[in-house]
Amino acid sequence: MKFMLLANEAPEDFALRDNPEKFDAFMGEWYAFGTALREQKVHVDASALEPPATATVVSLRDGVRTVEDGPYPDAKEQLGGFCIIDAPDIEAAQDWAAKCPAVKNGFVEVRAVLNLQGGEAQ
Repeated sequence: MKFMLLANEAPEDFALRDNPEKFDAFMGEWYAFGTALREQKVHVDASALEPPATATVVSLRDGVRTVEDGPYPDAKEQLGGFCIIDAPDIEAAQDWAAKCPAVKNGFVEVRAVLNLQGGEAQ
């Protein structure tokens, strides 16, 4: 079963991406996490996202498109990246989420990926 791990990072963690002195140590944890996912053959896809300030939010109300600068959620932590894994059940996916570096200062949301076959949920 596929699960998406949504890594919500604290602002201070986003700042580490731009700090040459701390970048390697910060990203080293992420690289190790990705390596563990691949070694256990649960990795499907993953990517880091640009900082929240680069986001835009698009909505359509009464046929009118609105585009706002992001981030939209009023929260300290912001979506920093995602992993899609193939795990046997939600508990296994939660175990992987607990190993994700984002849990130290932020949180990881775990969502089952809806499997649509022929337009119907399976």
